[in-house]
Amino acid sequence: MNLQLIEIAIGLIFVYLLLSIFAMTLMEIISTFLRMRGELLKSTIEKMLFNKDKSPEKINEFYNQPLILFLGDNVSTWSWLDHLLAGKFKKLPSYIKNEDFYTILLGFINDQKYSDSLAEIEEKIEQAPFSENTRLHLKFLIQKSRGNIAGFKQEVIHWFEECMERANTWYSRRVQYIVLVLGFMIAFAVNADTLRMVDQMNNDEKLRKELVQSASEYVKNNPQGNSSASKDALDTKVKEEYHTLLNESHNILGWKNVELQRCGWFFRIVGFLLTAFAISLGSSFWFDMLKKILNIRTLGKPTQTP
Repeated sequence: MNLQLIEIAIGLIFVYLLLSIFAMTLMEIISTFLRMRGELLKSTIEKMLFNKDKSPEKINEFYNQPLILFLGDNVSTWSWLDHLLAGKFKKLPSYIKNEDFYTILLGFINDQKYSDSLAEIEEKIEQAPFSENTRLHLKFLIQKSRGNIAGFKQEVIHWFEECMERANTWYSRRVQYIVLVLGFMIAFAVNADTLRMVDQMNNDEKLRKELVQSASEYVKNNPQGNSSASKDALDTKVKEEYHTLLNESHNILGWKNVELQRCGWFFRIVGFLLTAFAISLGSSFWFDMLKKILNIRTLGKPTQTP
């Protein structure tokens, strides 16, 4: 077994892990600042219920209902961001439970009055400002429930679940694209060129051993790979992850004047792109990979004879 090759892989994966954690921490800030999840939820509900092009104000009317306003007021965010925005933007709930959506929808249909009569609900649907497709679909769900209000509730919940599942798939892809771009920027900023790092580890045994040791200690101290931060501590978390990135990487990252003078930019760009793609795979992927490779190294390491 080529132990040197395994150690290079461990060192590279460990750097990818640190970079991925840092990138996802920055992504959390971007997502919160742009209210990405809240806007996604609002857009999904708007597509479900209204004609987005012809009646853009209807979703705001829907969102002005008491329960949604309450959920928005209780959105967790970071204190420094609250202070920065100073109430300039209305908080949007990033998540609505399925049963809450049914309650909110029923309140919107029935002018905040409770009713368990499907005949009355169907009559109110005719008067509600829904798109024609939504109106037809809600009537179909009423017919499908065969006059059972509990059945209608389950049909509405199932409809909402399906729409949110598609929206979350789209959101995950979007986040991955953003992290890919963010990863390239981080890779360039800290000189995380995959090709250069592999070459440096191949020629520097001391660096290689230090990275392997740091990787082993990291896995030992973080058995679950949990790197999340509380909302109020995220600004501190960014600084911590940045310092961890620099300290644990043992000088394999960072620009040096001599490198700037002699670097071939074509291969550098290729190296940065490889790193960006690796970062986009996420910290969970690299943490699991790191544990597996460390186990392989332990099994393949020659035992010392007494």
